[in-house]
Amino acid sequence: MTAPAVPVPVLRLREVDVVRDGTPLLRSISLTVHQGEHWALLGSNGAGKSTLLSLAGALVHPTRGTVEVLGRTLGRVDLRELRSFVGHVDPRHPLRSPLRVRDVVLTGLTNTVEPVPATAPPPTSATGPTGC
Repeated sequence: MTAPAVPVPVLRLREVDVVRDGTPLLRSISLTVHQGEHWALLGSNGAGKSTLLSLAGALVHPTRGTVEVLGRTLGRVDLRELRSFVGHVDPRHPLRSPLRVRDVVLTGLTNTVEPVPATAPPPTSATGPTGC
């Protein structure tokens, strides 16, 4: 009998620090997320939630520590290739109203708030019963 395969994490942070302009934004963060898991990221304003999500979306690099996204280590991977597998809806993007839920979700795929070309795949699982 063979041992079950160990799943590769979709996200792994090991002792990650993020410092900007001398100010620590994250200190010694370690986190592992496996495929199929669902997590909620909670915290007060300024706690580092957006910074952590920017690491997960391969948008920023850590000052110290290791970040692996989909098995690839930041700093040792072609970010353009990696980002083609990661959708990230930036909460700081200025969104023009009115946008349908579908269009907001697709900003994570296209990394723009511009109109989505007709060739973009429909995010059916994300829109669910809203029909947006």
